[in-house]
Amino acid sequence: MENISIPTSQNIAIEQTIASVGERIAAAGLDYLFYFIYFISVSILSGIAQEPAVIGFMMAPVAFYHLISEASMQGQSWGKKIVKIKVVKIDGTQATFIAYLLRWIFRLVDIGVFFGALSVLVIILNGKGQRLGDMVANTTVIRLRERSLSDTIYTKLPDNYSQVFPQVNKLSDADMYTAKEVLDFMNHSSHSYESQEMAIKAKKALESKMGIQSDMLSGKFLVTVIRDYNYIHSK
Repeated sequence: MENISIPTSQNIAIEQTIASVGERIAAAGLDYLFYFIYFISVSILSGIAQEPAVIGFMMAPVAFYHLISEASMQGQSWGKKIVKIKVVKIDGTQATFIAYLLRWIFRLVDIGVFFGALSVLVIILNGKGQRLGDMVANTTVIRLRERSLSDTIYTKLPDNYSQVFPQVNKLSDADMYTAKEVLDFMNHSSHSYESQEMAIKAKKALESKMGIQSDMLSGKFLVTVIRDYNYIHSK
């Protein structure tokens, strides 16, 4: 996974790891859960408040949720806070209100198009953990906690494993983390349509970086690429 360097007041650079796709999806999922709870609460209260203007006023916080929370909680929504990730400038410094505003404006394109699949594809291709809104705002999302071994790109290889794609030497740790997170998302979502589309886009992005085309199904391709990457780095 890619790192960014955060300077301290003592002029000592601290390396921070960019948040994975899976962590960002988990944070977004929690935020949508909070949306749902809020919608239910408003629906109950709307039985009391019949005026459309009042109902519209009650729903307004949802539209501005990410802008308000990130600006007031130093780069975190409640979902990000639980997952322990946060928005920072690409150099690791604290993001500004303008940066949060730009991310919020471009959120409709990033998240709204193809149910977030476009956002995932851009993050994979960008290599710096940036969706379109991050690229415009010059921000990224970092992890505030360390990974356990099960969260790394390490995978145990079958006995007498034979490499399939020598071109994996063109890929980075960040590419492998992304591939693993997409696979984890597929497994946790019972291979939902959205996760299948995400895996197809991840496969195409990795094929482009490797300069190949494969007939493998997207899930099997991602597993094979991760195994090949472990194989060449175990020598």
